[in-house]
Amino acid sequence: MFSNGEVGSTLRQARKEAGVSLTAMARELYVSKSHLSNIEAGRRPATVDIVRGYEKQLGPIGDDMLRRRDITHPRVMTADRPTLTELARSIDNGDPGVLATAPSSRTVDFFLAAKLTEPGIEHMRVWVRTGHTSTLRANALAVLAKLNKAQDTALIIDVLESDKKVKFLSLVSEVSKLTQWDWEISKQVVREPATAPDARKLAKALTKEALLDNDTESRWCGAYLLKELVPVLGK
Repeated sequence: MFSNGEVGSTLRQARKEAGVSLTAMARELYVSKSHLSNIEAGRRPATVDIVRGYEKQLGPIGDDMLRRRDITHPRVMTADRPTLTELARSIDNGDPGVLATAPSSRTVDFFLAAKLTEPGIEHMRVWVRTGHTSTLRANALAVLAKLNKAQDTALIIDVLESDKKVKFLSLVSEVSKLTQWDWEISKQVVREPATAPDARKLAKALTKEALLDNDTESRWCGAYLLKELVPVLGK
């Protein structure tokens, strides 16, 4: 996942290349200049709405915006911007497409969160509970988490606590993303935390995830996995 500094730097570069002043951008996004300055400097996180606002004003921001630390699943979904744009259109129209069959990457999650319209978001809220595959349900949950809407927090937590398959996929994705360990190793670590190749390294990364205020899935998974690792760290 991008750090706040990397996201802010990318946004600042795109704005400057377009010849748009910070004052003008803040006015277009209905936020204060100081708030936007803090985002571009990496002192505050950029919300999906802010990223969407930049792209609305400046056009698609370079592929750098899409490169982030992804999971290590051998079939993880990756695609270029035109393909992802078409997928977003498909979801808006009620067709999940490859979301039903392939694990989405963090790249895809973030992109869809920025591009989906309200109908598409509503489809995600339905699919996270009733999707016909666990892959679709897990992917829908990941996208909802990236949207970071307060109204979805309870839904995300309820699904993680009640859908065992989605819970497992989310936890494995969290371990895989943070450590870049092989997918099979990440699965084993979730099943048996004592098998973690470097439990302290994982715990350090999870501590940061558990404190995130803009991703309910990562926060929940971070706290859950930390609790599971406590007996291992005490040895």
